[in-house]
Amino acid sequence: MSERTTGAGAAPHYDLAVVGAGAVGTLAAYYAVRRDPGRRIAVLTHAGRGTGATRYSAGFDTPTGHNPAQRALAARSTALFDELAAGLGDTGRAPVDVRWLVARENTAALDATMADGGRTRPVTGEQRAVLDRTFPGLVHGDDQVLLATAPMTAGQPQWLADRLLDEVLGRPDNTLLEGFRVTEVRRTGGRVELAAADGSRITAARAVLAPGPWVLDGPVAAAARERGARVKKVVAFHIMTPPPPDAPALVLEDADAFLLPHRPGGHWIFSITSPDWDRGPEGPLTIDARDRELARALLARHVPGFLPHLLGGRVFSDCFTPGHLPVVDTVGGDDVVMAIGGSGSGYRLAPAMAEGALNLLDGRTRT
Repeated sequence: MSERTTGAGAAPHYDLAVVGAGAVGTLAAYYAVRRDPGRRIAVLTHAGRGTGATRYSAGFDTPTGHNPAQRALAARSTALFDELAAGLGDTGRAPVDVRWLVARENTAALDATMADGGRTRPVTGEQRAVLDRTFPGLVHGDDQVLLATAPMTAGQPQWLADRLLDEVLGRPDNTLLEGFRVTEVRRTGGRVELAAADGSRITAARAVLAPGPWVLDGPVAAAARERGARVKKVVAFHIMTPPPPDAPALVLEDADAFLLPHRPGGHWIFSITSPDWDRGPEGPLTIDARDRELARALLARHVPGFLPHLLGGRVFSDCFTPGHLPVVDTVGGDDVVMAIGGSGSGYRLAPAMAEGALNLLDGRTRT
């Protein structure tokens, strides 16, 4: 079902409007259906389904946090992902062994980030042998140590968003409105009216706004800026060599970077921290010389054997918030909630963000 009204005609009405068809938005819509199968839902997206940060996310889920609130969100998301797997049968997530390269003096700080209360441990001789086979030329300084943790997960964010959206649209009264770029949210006649750039409009009893990197160019821009939200370029290179079957991920903790085996693509993803702030999704967004030099410097320092295989990658932007703590809060009233600030970790925190948004709308305990 797909309907919209332009001009002065009567706008179609829904029980819930969800702005954004990425991980947070599709999870919010899915949870809304689960809570009330009769709730009539419209999912609005300015482009197509699963675009933006969700489309390009590496899907690496390390349930960690640098403060208690982050750790609580990470732990809750892990539990919700497990519930999703039980309900859907498959969420596209697979376990991956994780090794950490960290300054010896920062080991205790790394342990403190683990949301499940787990602890790192020195790699065994066998694990070190796997690392040496997997990461050619692996080297680290005398002040650094290689550590192991329990397996974590690698997911397929776009695949999951599509799967969730299919579940939502399986209900005959629910709809997806693509190309519906929301420019204004206002209240009229006891309803929430959402107006698009082309004059289209719908109304809803309630709304969840999860615009991802488009947060500063839309109806919650002012509220987001008040909370310190900014957009930032995110870069993940490709290392074009096939990962071995037993390949672990390697987190360069002090550099805020990681090497993740990307089995669907048959290569590695090398995520780095780009220094480019205030670079929104409207672009132009490209991997530039500064990004490449940063990536090459990290590889030369730690995995020089990967240097010849550094080729291309993915670039997008995301909304970052102070302390990398997502903002899930009402906007101008109890009937509209924004869920923003994935800070490069939107996929792994999306279940808790979506649940928190619906809890606010439904009058449940704030998470």
